[in-house]
Amino acid sequence: MIDSLEPQNGQVISIANPEAEDGETIHCNHRWRRRQPSLSVLVPTYKDSADQLIAALGACKRAEDIEIIIYDDGSNDPALSVRLRESSEMFPGAACLVTNSRNLGRAAGRNRLEALARADWQLFLDADMVPDDEDFLVRYFNQIEEDCTPRLIVGGFSLNLTPHSRDTDLNRAQSEHSECLPASVRNEHPGRYVFTSNVLAHRHIMMMVPFDPGFSGWGWEDVEWGIRTADQFPVIHIDNTATHLGLDTTENLIRKYESSGENFWRTVSLHPDVMTDTPLYRMARLFSNLPGRGLVRELTRIISRSPNWIAPRSVRLLALKTFRAAVYGGVRNGRA
Repeated sequence: MIDSLEPQNGQVISIANPEAEDGETIHCNHRWRRRQPSLSVLVPTYKDSADQLIAALGACKRAEDIEIIIYDDGSNDPALSVRLRESSEMFPGAACLVTNSRNLGRAAGRNRLEALARADWQLFLDADMVPDDEDFLVRYFNQIEEDCTPRLIVGGFSLNLTPHSRDTDLNRAQSEHSECLPASVRNEHPGRYVFTSNVLAHRHIMMMVPFDPGFSGWGWEDVEWGIRTADQFPVIHIDNTATHLGLDTTENLIRKYESSGENFWRTVSLHPDVMTDTPLYRMARLFSNLPGRGLVRELTRIISRSPNWIAPRSVRLLALKTFRAAVYGGVRNGRA
């Protein structure tokens, strides 16, 4: 049985199913052995279903030219596994679902996806993202077919298709202010605006600049990776957005901020030249030396949770930013 194909550039691409590592179960659709992908779409997930993303990618032009690999990082949810497997079977291109019984973490999961990818160009998409239009893949293909030089291409972030909800209005306001930015703005600080929810990288970059497995839990591993990548390779921002469907409630945001302080300070220690210039660092450092930090933290927590009739959204957003800085300031001195 033939287990590989020889593409024009001379690179041998395996058509056999990937070999599972300890704790993994792997299922590939019937197109896996029939398709030679020009682009690998890599989707890490943890307790999020990627079925909307898979369906949306399947409706995009040139979907048959890609492979999609979903890595379930220890969700241990049989119903979710069934949905992902069914969606993979319906995808018009090659698709593979890798389910791990253990949670490796965001950085390690992305590194594993890179190792599984068969194409030189690898598009990372979060499971709760969907392309904004059917030309989404075409724009990325245009970029890599016009210039095959290894580089990082960041498509951008939108809320165009995200339903409005009172429960997630604060995360929406935050995203609109700091993440849903045009390429012209992002290109002013290219390394700082690398969000791995929608980013295309050449395999050479992923081999030279892997994600740092020293990060644990949520947050900052993509920012740190973007900074390291920008030091070694071109980072280009284009307007090729995908919508973030999975906005967080205020309670979820608060929990994430409370758990991400160590990752923030790890990023600062690794890249002080970049991070010490950010407003968040300056605020967190100020709070680290402030005796009343705990009072400020709890007050801003309350304001962030308040309904709009008590505190306008702009006030709640400011309170949430201050809360995060106060939490990070406490972590800096080893105090909650």
